[in-house]
Amino acid sequence: MDATENDLRGIRDRTLLLIAYDTLCRRSELVDLLAEDIRREPTKKAESVQLSIKLRKSKTDQNSLGRWLHLTDQASKALEQWLATSGIQLGPIFRGINRGNEIAEKLGSGQIARIYKRMAVKANLDCDTIKNISGHSMRVGAAQDLLREGASLPVIMNRGRWSKTDTVMRYVEQMAPSTS
Repeated sequence: MDATENDLRGIRDRTLLLIAYDTLCRRSELVDLLAEDIRREPTKKAESVQLSIKLRKSKTDQNSLGRWLHLTDQASKALEQWLATSGIQLGPIFRGINRGNEIAEKLGSGQIARIYKRMAVKANLDCDTIKNISGHSMRVGAAQDLLREGASLPVIMNRGRWSKTDTVMRYVEQMAPSTS
């Protein structure tokens, strides 16, 4: 997070990273999130609102029933900043930014990994780590963190919208065993 700048691209990248982690969205789901599907709910803190985004369709929701994904305070603030800075009110939340620093159309799902890798390079992560970053890295990391925090397999499967245990197990099997 500290490797991102406070320019248009940096604000977008921070928001993408936080929302990807909070929601465990697949890269195709991230690029399909729409500004008109954001719900703002007041919290107990006077100046704070919690944001939720409706995921209209996912790999395990082929009937497009949709599901509300709740964001943390940090991700909510980042999203509000991105929307205010970008001027996006309708359509895809995440969009490309061209060399002229102009917002382009919808971000392609293939660009997600490139954004993560660019952020990792700026953060001076080692080459092996960067090489292993994929468009699903936030999804993998969030699932591993949930397991590390004691979440049960059904809870992790529900959060990540996995329908098969063997799929989620592939995400968490590389996690280092706890030393406590």
